[in-house]
Amino acid sequence: MELDKLQGVVMQQQRARRLGILGGMGPLATVDFMRKIIQSTPAGQDQAHIPMVVANVPQIPDRTQAILDAAEDPFPALLQLLRQLEQAGATLFVIPCNTAHFWFKRLTYYSRIEAISIIDCVVGAIRRRGLRRVGLLATTATVRGGLYQQELRPLGIECVLPDALMQQKVMRGIAAVKAGDVALGQRCLFEAYQALREQGAESVILGCTEIPLALEAHANAHPETVIDSLAELAQACVQWYQVPQLSKLAPTQACVA
Repeated sequence: MELDKLQGVVMQQQRARRLGILGGMGPLATVDFMRKIIQSTPAGQDQAHIPMVVANVPQIPDRTQAILDAAEDPFPALLQLLRQLEQAGATLFVIPCNTAHFWFKRLTYYSRIEAISIIDCVVGAIRRRGLRRVGLLATTATVRGGLYQQELRPLGIECVLPDALMQQKVMRGIAAVKAGDVALGQRCLFEAYQALREQGAESVILGCTEIPLALEAHANAHPETVIDSLAELAQACVQWYQVPQLSKLAPTQACVA
């Protein structure tokens, strides 16, 4: 009887939950994120899947240019989309874009709902796997902004970065995926991945959400060699939806801000 009552409470709380996705950065990565959430959800029928409110808006100003070149600030556009998600009934929001997490803490300050950080999810995965030396494939803005390094350094985890020439190749690969040339993206990004592994990285963070699209075959064949930021965020969203108590845990445990 108590178990039935508890299950009833869980179902009521789940029905009240709605995931808000602040997407469009880029649009293909947002669709891939939704696919990963659905594939990660243990559902036997439509009604068991996570309700989502999605803002897939590619017109958000370029994040890398804003950070590196003081170009147009994307924060007003991000905040406007967050407000739209809130008004549409979202009870938690996520951003399937690593570079946009440069503004994540500021967004959570103004947010009326909970949030899950993609950076926290990746750091949690690294800790669970006991890794001490990881590579990072990400936009130049994510690398220079230290979004991962500042979280990993206090934990004694070394972050191996591409050299300048290889970072250019990473950016070329990301741009190729955004332009629809996934094959070119795969060639550029796999070369950069191999370079990091040769430098002793135990595993490599796929720290831009376009990268898993290019390296999907390798990641599926050798999952221990990569940390897919998009997949980790998707798993956290599924856990949030299925475990009502999750939001009461510490942020480092639950990835919830």
